[in-house]
Amino acid sequence: MMLSNKRIVIIGASRGIGEAIAKECAKEGARLTLIGRKQETLDAVVSELKETGYDAFSLVWDVADVTKGPEILAEAAKRMGGIDIVIHNAGVIDHEPLLHVTEEAFDALFDVNVKGAYFSIQSTINYYLEKNEINELGVRGKIIVISSETGNQPHPKPYGVSKWAVMGMVKGFAKTFFKDGIVISNIAPGPTATEMMNISQRTTDAFPSAFTRLARPEEIADLAVFLASDKANRIAGQPIYINGGLNW
Repeated sequence: MMLSNKRIVIIGASRGIGEAIAKECAKEGARLTLIGRKQETLDAVVSELKETGYDAFSLVWDVADVTKGPEILAEAAKRMGGIDIVIHNAGVIDHEPLLHVTEEAFDALFDVNVKGAYFSIQSTINYYLEKNEINELGVRGKIIVISSETGNQPHPKPYGVSKWAVMGMVKGFAKTFFKDGIVISNIAPGPTATEMMNISQRTTDAFPSAFTRLARPEEIADLAVFLASDKANRIAGQPIYINGGLNW
């Protein structure tokens, strides 16, 4: 199994892409701490994993409350005996027409997508540096950020602007800390069949792409498993697109 004995924290794990990543990591032998904003939705995922014999815990955290990051990571490390990988998947999308976006809506989205991601990455790096453990392959720890293909497109809506910022910060953090054995990578999905996209039918073919359908969350999860594994220890910073070949 690709992730045997890996201790993984998944932030934004209660549905959609995060839930799919949790299930695939569990199948590959990882121990998991799943983080989300609502206990009841987390409990459903954790219960399903435990019923099939996998090792998982849950912690509630809204990443917009950036001060709690170190506390949450410390608790996750306590439960699992350490942390090897943090997958940051937390994010929200906007639905307001472009010329009717309010300051309140803009700030709420940036609090999660940009500030939440920034301080989540910062807290994780500090954890790895303070832990000061480097494995035989020279890796101190990994961070995988789920961003979006919109981070590489001119995009005037707050969601696209936020993902542009996330893509830049991931590159910056990755370049700065790779020499310290911290491997930071970036998955940039295109349209994916999730509740956040208001699409619950995961096999839908109602959206145009090179494959005439949306991506499935499990397809994003497969790449996350690879990046979390020791097969991807030299992949850092650059976005990896999963979008059917469109919108590069």
